[in-house]
Amino acid sequence: MPVSVTYPGVYIQEIPSGSRAIAAAPTSVTAFVGYTSRGPVNAPRRIFNFGDFERQFGGLHADSDLSYSVDQYFQNGGGVAWIVRVANNAHPASVLIENGAGDVTLTATAASEGVWGNSLMLTVDYDTSDPLNTFNLTVVELGEQNGRLVPVNSETHRNLSMNDAAPTYAPDVVKAASTLITLEDAGLNIPDQGMSVSSVTLSDGDVAALTDQQSRIAISVDGSPMTEIRLFDGATSNFADVGAYVTALEGAINALDGVAVTVTDNAGVIAIESDTAGRNSSVVVRNAASANAAAVLGLGVANGGTEISGAANYRPMPNGTVGDRIEDFAADVAIAAGASMDIRLRDIEADGTVVATDLDTLTVTFADAPASFGAVRAVIQSALTGSANSAFSGATVAVVDNAFVVTPGRSDPGLVFSFSGGPAGQLNLADADIVSVNVARYRPGVGTDRAAQQPGTLGADGDVPTPADLQGSLAAKTGIFALEKVEIFNILVMPGVTDLAVQSRAVSYAEARRAMVIVDIDPNRDTLVEAEEWITQASLSGPLKSENAVAYFPRVRLPDPLRQGRLRSFPNSGMMAGLWARTDNDRGVWKAPAGIEAVLAGVQGLDYVMTDAENGVINPLGLNAIRSFPVFGTVAWGARTLRGSDQTASDGKYVNVRRMNLFLQQSLYQGTQFAVFEPNDEPLWAEIRLAIGSFMNTLFRQGAFQGASPREAYFVKCDASTTTQADIDLGIVNILVGFAPLKPAEFVIISIQQIAGQGA
Repeated sequence: MPVSVTYPGVYIQEIPSGSRAIAAAPTSVTAFVGYTSRGPVNAPRRIFNFGDFERQFGGLHADSDLSYSVDQYFQNGGGVAWIVRVANNAHPASVLIENGAGDVTLTATAASEGVWGNSLMLTVDYDTSDPLNTFNLTVVELGEQNGRLVPVNSETHRNLSMNDAAPTYAPDVVKAASTLITLEDAGLNIPDQGMSVSSVTLSDGDVAALTDQQSRIAISVDGSPMTEIRLFDGATSNFADVGAYVTALEGAINALDGVAVTVTDNAGVIAIESDTAGRNSSVVVRNAASANAAAVLGLGVANGGTEISGAANYRPMPNGTVGDRIEDFAADVAIAAGASMDIRLRDIEADGTVVATDLDTLTVTFADAPASFGAVRAVIQSALTGSANSAFSGATVAVVDNAFVVTPGRSDPGLVFSFSGGPAGQLNLADADIVSVNVARYRPGVGTDRAAQQPGTLGADGDVPTPADLQGSLAAKTGIFALEKVEIFNILVMPGVTDLAVQSRAVSYAEARRAMVIVDIDPNRDTLVEAEEWITQASLSGPLKSENAVAYFPRVRLPDPLRQGRLRSFPNSGMMAGLWARTDNDRGVWKAPAGIEAVLAGVQGLDYVMTDAENGVINPLGLNAIRSFPVFGTVAWGARTLRGSDQTASDGKYVNVRRMNLFLQQSLYQGTQFAVFEPNDEPLWAEIRLAIGSFMNTLFRQGAFQGASPREAYFVKCDASTTTQADIDLGIVNILVGFAPLKPAEFVIISIQQIAGQGA
């Protein structure tokens, strides 16, 4: 930028080079549109390998040609793909979760539609850094392995809050981090008020003895900034009693902007309560940076105080059986050596009533008198783990805020534990001491009405989409038009879709997006005569007559992993997209994706085996052959578009020529954005010529064009001959780029001449 000269001396300024590099656009990003068993509907997702597809869209499925095609795409060299799942009447699994008062507080819904969501299990616990106000949510997805259901995916979201103004607000955190579920707040309005209660009992003498080094606390009310307040000046306090101190404390807090609290003295215990009710109500006390009084007063969690926010009772109810809090283990628990208690496995009713009938019983014996929470937990956990009943062996024992929480295993998420025997009472786990009892896990989809769980919707894969579903709507961005959410794709495939109306819509859309379409032929067209009829109907005089559309015949046969490896016929579009990607990577987009190098991985047969003469029937019509040759294997043996008929004589006859043209369009479209709104004169034109010329010369050196020199291979014009004054007045700059494309050698003719031998 220009230097402002103000003083005598030397100035340094940087001058831009005026050279702009144009980056090559991708050429083989493939978009797949069709049915899968899992995944978000009409929401494109980018994947980089088949493992990504399995995680997000469920892997191979018998009703999904798309799933097999994606696998074949990556096997044949594909690198990046966008998947658009289209399904008819698919539903996500969901479950409604109540708070401790029996009101629905959250709806948990599987991240995408499908029966897979019925295999989710959700666990809520309060074993957090702030067990009175926050909760943890663990989500486990079960899958079948060797006839057993085992966890195949899991995630835990910790220290969640139901305060919608907090950075840990549960629906927001789960939305950002979870790949398995979403949470929706039911919008309860509970008029609870946040409060902070001291952990010590103050006397009048205690407050009178406070010094100037004990005169400050830091406080935040209803999420306001943490602010320090000073309660008195001077060497010592001038408060005659606790009541006077409380009055001064209330006044100092309420003097802050936008803050209103009520401070009370309950027999020497100080309680600061917000005057605001609801989920955003809170009182948080922290130690002051200096002259701290919070420690003496016992205010704040760090000083043993209790802080309960208005959002605490919005939390979902924890799973399992929760006992009452034990204030002091050493004083309140005295289990004798040899004492035992029974853990009874029982069912639970919708209203939370525990059924009296025992399904199984486990006896826990304390060989030694336990001296701590940890010792008790270890004995109970060991006894449970050793049981043959999976409801016991998979159970968990935790101590949360000095209370025992025992949760059954996964054999039946509706089961609960009940406790009896002397130690049960001492551990506050006897029926009279139980704080809450709930299902062991929440189950989206299949969860029944029990305790704090209410049934939601059952997950369903839906039906194979109709042609109308696949076509979708541009306004709603569904079906094919869900790809409006994708910035760039180069190849569009709809595996197994043979409806001409849908294919025609796909071709029109691909033309608008500078992309190619590989269309599939009806599987019933499995003879040469039927293939010839199809190409005549679809392309020569039909809706698929386009330079941006390509078709191959016949279908391919590969082993089907879902049918014990038996051969099955598959559409070839996904496989061919992978071959295109491999050719682009190995040779460049200007190389025709055909020939002896174009081997199709995994193919073990074809629906129709073609002879040379038969190949000569469909090739001039623009239908590409897939052939099997000794030594080389199964290869693509054609490189024409659906405007590649000899009768058409189109510039877009060959696949590689058309794709090269689209590649240049996309690259130059992206690479010349810098010219928009620049002064429309020779300096800009020169910059454009330099940028495009450098890009084209790089391609020339890579062998992308015909010609022995750059002059023969391409040209770039942007000057007064292309942009007139009238164009300038209209804000237009015209750029003319020409190139000499490489065309494949389809027919190699060898002339053999017999010559007479010569005498000596």
